[in-house]
Amino acid sequence: MSNGSMTDTYANVPDKSQQAPDFELPDTDMKTHRLGDYKGKKMILAFFPAAESPVCTREMCNFRDSLGELSKYESEVIGISVDGPFANKMFGQNHHINFPLLSDYRRQVVNKYGIVMKNLGPLADYDAAKRSIFILDKDQKIQYRWVSDNPLIEPNYDEIKQILKTL
Repeated sequence: MSNGSMTDTYANVPDKSQQAPDFELPDTDMKTHRLGDYKGKKMILAFFPAAESPVCTREMCNFRDSLGELSKYESEVIGISVDGPFANKMFGQNHHINFPLLSDYRRQVVNKYGIVMKNLGPLADYDAAKRSIFILDKDQKIQYRWVSDNPLIEPNYDEIKQILKTL
């Protein structure tokens, strides 16, 4: 894939056309979101390493600013990080994020999706999410995946839009 991704080398990252692993995570108001709640909608699952970090802020703000266009493709965005709900709430408020930010504080979902980034920067033993994008069709099958080993690289937003146009 693009932007330095090596997705085909990840043995435990779900493959294209596979059913997306289900999850149940709290949002910034502690409301539980299940992937199954979104069945019948095209979804962009945007995993990001750390709330309020510069690249994550740019990425989530890019999705925020693109929501109008993305909704034309009948798709929704969910941001997921290992940050706690309270950190995600401040992040969302500070940047006017207008889509759900979910907290994988137990790191169960990043493990299910095979996208654990060991040691966030100089923080030994602090496992975060690799910057990753999964696009799901209305049946919640993965139609696109992008995983980066480099947390400083953003996804290819035009490529994401092109995939959504074809679903």
